[in-house]
Amino acid sequence: MRKAREVASAKAAGVYATAGCLSATLSHAHPKRTSSLPEHIAIVLWLPESPRASADSSIAVRLGSILPAIQRALLSSESAPPAIFVIDCSPLMPSSGSARAIMDKEISDSGADRHLGKQISKPVSRVLDRLCSGYRGSITLFGIQESAPLALCLLEHGAKWGTVTRAALLKPHLSSAAVNALLVKPAQAKVTLDVLYESERDCQRRDGAVRHSYPDGTSHVLDSHVTVGRALHAALLSLGTADLRGTLLEAGGASLQLDPDEIDLSGRAVWWSEWSFELNTRTKQPQTVVSSLNAREVARAVSPPEAAPPQPLAAAAGAAKGVDQQKWVGALVLRGNRCVLARSLDSPRAWLGMRIPRAALRPSESEADAALRAAMDSCDIDESYKDTELERLPAIPPAALHIGETGEASFALIHPLYAARPPPPGALEDADLTDDEDSYDWYTWPRAVHVLRHDAASLAALRTLACGVAAAVGAGAVASKWGGYFGQEWLLARPPPAPAPPPIAADGPSF
Repeated sequence: MRKAREVASAKAAGVYATAGCLSATLSHAHPKRTSSLPEHIAIVLWLPESPRASADSSIAVRLGSILPAIQRALLSSESAPPAIFVIDCSPLMPSSGSARAIMDKEISDSGADRHLGKQISKPVSRVLDRLCSGYRGSITLFGIQESAPLALCLLEHGAKWGTVTRAALLKPHLSSAAVNALLVKPAQAKVTLDVLYESERDCQRRDGAVRHSYPDGTSHVLDSHVTVGRALHAALLSLGTADLRGTLLEAGGASLQLDPDEIDLSGRAVWWSEWSFELNTRTKQPQTVVSSLNAREVARAVSPPEAAPPQPLAAAAGAAKGVDQQKWVGALVLRGNRCVLARSLDSPRAWLGMRIPRAALRPSESEADAALRAAMDSCDIDESYKDTELERLPAIPPAALHIGETGEASFALIHPLYAARPPPPGALEDADLTDDEDSYDWYTWPRAVHVLRHDAASLAALRTLACGVAAAVGAGAVASKWGGYFGQEWLLARPPPAPAPPPIAADGPSF
């Protein structure tokens, strides 16, 4: 009880520090249960020498440099574990401390008395104990740069929290203290250890000692352009395979991006959660608290939006008076029961995730022409083909997409258009593949609703347009072909409205 009161007092004073824990899970819905974990999980230890953000910032901001790699690995490979946990050790660091110096001292002390250090190693081990309490599956442990010695220390002295079958060290900082304390004799932990060295020099200096203690596994030297995120991505993709080198060769130099709306071929998305381990005030027992994180907020934390360019004085004055300076028009391109959603390929991206194509209305340009231009830009259609690739749908009225902040009157009128050419030969589902390097993808109603699930305004516009499409199909003004019509999965699943009662004849003479 005294310990619990001390912890509560420290939390109230804002001086209580504990390692953070964030999870990424590939699933059709947000995980509801905390008692069961998949048969294989990965645990990533994060202890940067120079933290990306302060300890009081959100955990997504602190881990922003590696979260895109985790999402990409989960969505693009069956070999990656379906749940990845990141243990953020940066809150345990004093404001003026060095992660390398602290770990060197803790490792030296643990080698002497086999006790984990109180500053970092023991608190992290305690979090892992609670996270994996009763877990019987297999664990892959990742140590990145300064956290590599921590991973070795936990394997040797503190891994009572699960069955670690594999480990990987990415760009490890292995000091003389780490080698003398952890790599002078065969390791007690019988795991397969892969090491991705930052340079050939590091490999020549340390790999002999590493393989003396951990003979099973592979060692590789990373190319100079491969970032930590790319290295983690390659290591996650190669789990359960022997082609780590091939995966590394495919790792490009460009940074990975986190897309909050992306799903895999099975319709699964990556769900983010923050885990904490607290004392239940009623039972006085530790309890696990899992807080869901909004995918769009995670994406914004990873890639903060660029500052808006300064406005001309006249425009700024107009905005201050509430005058709408820009009118927007959009297009919903249809083909059978599918529609087009667009992504930004700019760097930095003009928007996150997928959206309904739209563009600013130019002077002297009609709304119909602006909608056609927005569709052509999003679908990469050349100006010379605008009359042969897209057809206007005058029988369906446009719908308003409200794009301003709360209380603002900014909106875009979304005009429906129809693809003039049929889908490519083969199953219609073949067109549903996601291509991150293309500016658009085709979406059925369920997939569109899922990918826009955090965009209430776009969903409202889609519902309005779907009702208009269904009415036009019912009247024979628009054909139902190439899989049907957009929105049918939603509208046909709803019960038909009750028939209207017959009109009641008015009393009195009829004329």
